[in-house]
Amino acid sequence: MHIQCTKNLLDFLKPEVIEKDTDHDLFAWHANYITINRRKLLILMNDLTRFCIVLYGVKKSDFKDPVMMLQKSIIISMEVEEFDQELVLHYVNQIKKVTYSKTKDRTLVAQLNRAVEDSWWICESRLYEQLFQPDIASSLNNAFVGTNHWKQVHQPVVKMKEYLEILK
Repeated sequence: MHIQCTKNLLDFLKPEVIEKDTDHDLFAWHANYITINRRKLLILMNDLTRFCIVLYGVKKSDFKDPVMMLQKSIIISMEVEEFDQELVLHYVNQIKKVTYSKTKDRTLVAQLNRAVEDSWWICESRLYEQLFQPDIASSLNNAFVGTNHWKQVHQPVVKMKEYLEILK
């Protein structure tokens, strides 16, 4: 899994940065965070599908075993959306290592920032005292997003299901 982080997130995590070609990669994600109530709200967005995962109260120590944390968060988010469990397990079992780099696509960063902003508005009434926030992710994943200057519109949850079927 390759996470392309905003400068803000790179400064927080201080990971080893690796350049990697992630075009057409289902395991490529963009990530950013904001601080709400003195806790970090981390948003991860899949590059191909715009499927989001939301984590609240993230600490640097949570990234000691990022593979396990990300696998668990993906499983929880997809379980809420009623994905086929076999497809989800097939996807997460392929995540063996997490690598990090800088963001490379302004369009994806703009869409990520939009998801972060939408999460902030949703959080006003829905934050829970737990790391995984599947309700907020579900709101983001069922909203319509546009690509190619809104010439193509889709729901991230539907697009992710399509890609997981292809991956099978």
